[in-house]
Amino acid sequence: MGNKVTLTGILIMGLLMAGCESMGPKSTTGAVAGGLIGAGAGGIIGHQVGHGLGGAAIGAAVGAITGGLIGDQLDKADQMGRENNPQYLTLMSIAEMGKKGLPDDVIISEIQRTHSRYHLTSEVIKYLKENKVSDKVIDYMLSS
Repeated sequence: MGNKVTLTGILIMGLLMAGCESMGPKSTTGAVAGGLIGAGAGGIIGHQVGHGLGGAAIGAAVGAITGGLIGDQLDKADQMGRENNPQYLTLMSIAEMGKKGLPDDVIISEIQRTHSRYHLTSEVIKYLKENKVSDKVIDYMLSS
């Protein structure tokens, strides 16, 4: 059974990576990063029960799918924003500002200057919080 699970996981990863060509940049990055993290976590967990390779394959598949879905939401949000506003401040740019520790007022000022508007999902809010974007900035983005 372990070989079947491993082979299935490898096939799923291959299909996901082949599909990356049609995915946006954040979808691709999310799928690859999620796959790597999932493979590591799955390998460790699987090793504990005697199925390290199978666990890694399953973890990689689940991680790639999850990462790709979150990245896809970020890509779609940014695409919508750019269609309506050529100066649109991307979610990734806001996340980078949060990671760098820029003050909330600076980030909000940039959002105002670029007239950017956001429709945030729970996954995007989680992504922003993981990148140290404050509740104040997220609240402003939700209210705009």
